[in-house]
Amino acid sequence: MVDLGGPESHLRPAVAAAAVTVSLLLSFVTPNLIGPRMRRLAREEVPVGIRPRRQWVLSGLSITLSLALPLLLFARDEPALRAIALLSLLAGAAGLANDVFALPRVVQVLAGILIAWAAVHLGIALDEIKPPFVSHLIALGRWSSVVTMIWLLLVAYAVVVCRRLPRLTPGLIAIVSATFALAAFIAGPSRSAPAAGVAGLAAAAAALGATRRSYPALGSSAHWALGFALAAITVAGMLKNTAFLVLAVPLLVLGVPVGETTYAIVYGAARGGSRFALGQRRELLHDALIRMGLSPRRTVLLFQAATAYLCAVALVLVVLVRVTFVAKLGLLGAALAAGFVLFFFAARIAAEPGESAEERVNLLGVPLARMGMEETLARVEEFVRDRSPHLIVTSDSTGIVRARDDPEFQEALRSAALVTADGRGVVWMARVLGLPMRERVSGVDMMERLCQRAAERDWGIYLLGAEPGVAEAAARALCARYPRLRVVGTHHGYFTPAEEPGLVRVIAETRPDLLFVALGAPKQETWIRRHQDELGVPVAIGVGGSFDVLAGRRKRAPVWMQRAGLEWLYRVLQEPKRLPRLLALPRLVWMTLREALRRRG
Repeated sequence: MVDLGGPESHLRPAVAAAAVTVSLLLSFVTPNLIGPRMRRLAREEVPVGIRPRRQWVLSGLSITLSLALPLLLFARDEPALRAIALLSLLAGAAGLANDVFALPRVVQVLAGILIAWAAVHLGIALDEIKPPFVSHLIALGRWSSVVTMIWLLLVAYAVVVCRRLPRLTPGLIAIVSATFALAAFIAGPSRSAPAAGVAGLAAAAAALGATRRSYPALGSSAHWALGFALAAITVAGMLKNTAFLVLAVPLLVLGVPVGETTYAIVYGAARGGSRFALGQRRELLHDALIRMGLSPRRTVLLFQAATAYLCAVALVLVVLVRVTFVAKLGLLGAALAAGFVLFFFAARIAAEPGESAEERVNLLGVPLARMGMEETLARVEEFVRDRSPHLIVTSDSTGIVRARDDPEFQEALRSAALVTADGRGVVWMARVLGLPMRERVSGVDMMERLCQRAAERDWGIYLLGAEPGVAEAAARALCARYPRLRVVGTHHGYFTPAEEPGLVRVIAETRPDLLFVALGAPKQETWIRRHQDELGVPVAIGVGGSFDVLAGRRKRAPVWMQRAGLEWLYRVLQEPKRLPRLLALPRLVWMTLREALRRRG
């Protein structure tokens, strides 16, 4: 057995950089050395679960050679690099045989065991570790080979499992390999640690070429080569380190593959399947997410984001290697809990909502309309034709939270004819709870669209609210945009209680079809509800700061920020005094999480 744990490494930075550069070049060049027919096949989209053997030979050879050849070329006096390169070649060859001949599962398992045995005899072995609360290293003795082989097989299998979701592996391996390399450079005191870091960077470079959409789908050959190489890097890079780092860092970095495997075992057992049936096809975590409504592309992005988060946590643990075990364990627990919540929220938000016959959903006691913009406009037309008073509320995250604390506002929401989701946060939290919400209907957008229809249908509109002069400026801007628009009146929002009865009487006498009230939530909604019968307006809508936007006094967030759900941030930057309102966002998230846990319980 070759000793990889010596005290000194002779690997020069220039040689290491050359090896990584050649890996990167090979990963981009090798797929181009093929004919037009294979390139055409490589560009075809591969459905989930399909095994496109015609593409596998090409991708497997490309990945294996991109990883192994530069390491062999620059190995010289570095036994760790030589061992990892030979191991990846051996694993790639076994995987290629599986791609071509579709080997039985038992044969695949035996091949994996032989590869792990070969790795141990190449010098890749955990000889000793440092358990928690112990100041000295403990030799594994005769158990060294067994422990190492089991570890190599588990890590390699976790990577191989990823092949069932096309386009997942390349980006994930690039992130994971780079993290292993950094961890080895930071925490590895052994002679092989620098070599393990270079091998990790080479694996990341080899995987980067496969992230292109035109790259052929990866089969067993690429997965086996990368899986066993990564397993070897974890062993070589963490030699003579604490057991906490030897176990925690790889498990964190490989969190997505480990999660896929764990879900398959737990879910299969819950449905009565055998935990260890070799020929049994199990549902993996990504299968469940796709069944829940995520597209394969979004599932890949979600997994890669989760991998990046877990890798960042792993690197923090490596940096804090000298911190007490209890402190690291506490940090790990908090990070995993936060990561689970973020993953749960992101998965629910990214999932396409299912179809439902219901017009409303109950979000934390608020009856939200499921309608999109066009459906909302059509419903407003019905209200105008009906002529009876209707209240429409555009509720953002602040409104959902305020309804819990303000009984009058809550009653206004419950009695409203429509409550629209005015904010991405509202739509997202509804999706987290499994409610079929599709899109937001903001107050300013709805007001503009309604004014367009009012001009086309000769409806009269009344603008009430904002500072003196703002309603008039907004009316002029709307009339310039829609010349046939009929504005029957405007009034600022700074009226006194004594002036209120007269104002209500004036609005009623002008007989508008649409009344837009910009007094700020919840004042505008409660004011409309108190005077609804006196006003007699078919449709009254609280529109918050829309007058300022229409009048040109305040700019809306760029479209990309609106689509990303960051309009609230743009508003705060414009008006820092709105900062305290942001406290509603974490509270809404907490309320949603509690409700989600309650429903699962």
